[in-house]
Amino acid sequence: MPWEPAEFFASGVYEIDAMLAYAESIRPLVRRQRALDFGCGVGRLTQALARHFEEAVGVDISSAMIEHAKNYDSLENRCRFLLNDTDDLRQFTDGEFDFVYSSITLQHMPPHLAARYIQEFIRVLRPDGLALFQLPSRRRSTLGRLKTAAHEILDPIAGRFGSRPLMRGTPTFSVRRLVTDAGGEILDIAPDESAGPDWESYRYLAARSRS
Repeated sequence: MPWEPAEFFASGVYEIDAMLAYAESIRPLVRRQRALDFGCGVGRLTQALARHFEEAVGVDISSAMIEHAKNYDSLENRCRFLLNDTDDLRQFTDGEFDFVYSSITLQHMPPHLAARYIQEFIRVLRPDGLALFQLPSRRRSTLGRLKTAAHEILDPIAGRFGSRPLMRGTPTFSVRRLVTDAGGEILDIAPDESAGPDWESYRYLAARSRS
């Protein structure tokens, strides 16, 4: 069934309202100047973030998605959409954002790339900013974990034919270490259902370390 744009973008407003309320229940934001939407797609969440921040920047690896996002943008003076085709966020300086958000994006990347971006989230955060990102940890069942292991073994072969595993997990302890090594700290970890019923998934709230 084709999606209805108004309903689709309204779901982004609902999501961001809820996620900001959750994040600020743990640590209120000092400023609301700039937000980053990592993996913005057509800008559903970028536009929602722009309702709370002076400027929202959406980045995506797909140039087609960036063009769609610009076409759907109803808040032209407060949203920017940029192509990000590198394995980092080098187009942004250290401490550039008050809030970094990412949902159902990291899970589709090879773990080493997801790890790199998680550390970049911390780098581009202002000292009093917050990063909130979602990532599955592992499949719930033993059979599912065996399937994941098989996918990783076959991945180099499948990649030659344009077929790659649809979902990747990163253990919670690894996410904690990545954030700490980048100079950040985990403020909270909350269960999340974005990866579907077969996966354990979490939302991680992180910040620059104050120590």
